[in-house]
Amino acid sequence: MATPARPQSTVGTVSESGITQRKLCFDVDALVAAFMAEAPLEEIIPIVDRIAIATDHWNEIPARAVAELRSAIDLMCEGKACATISALLAARSELTTPPR
Repeated sequence: MATPARPQSTVGTVSESGITQRKLCFDVDALVAAFMAEAPLEEIIPIVDRIAIATDHWNEIPARAVAELRSAIDLMCEGKACATISALLAARSELTTPPR
């Protein structure tokens, strides 16, 4: 006797873009924490590199989040820590806001 097929459930299923956004949120949180803790550059640079790669190659993230992340990277390069954190938090907000 064959086992009946289980119905496919979409509850709890995470899309690829959802995973991408969660990874990016994790990196944004890590970078904010690194800035707040005045972490050395050797801790900050790998996080920034991952975020830069995401903004250049992941088309699954909201355009406003990409703009804020690119702005944060530019501000960081200019040595503007407070503005960098502000842009990172704005990006995180865009990443966690449900689509309209």
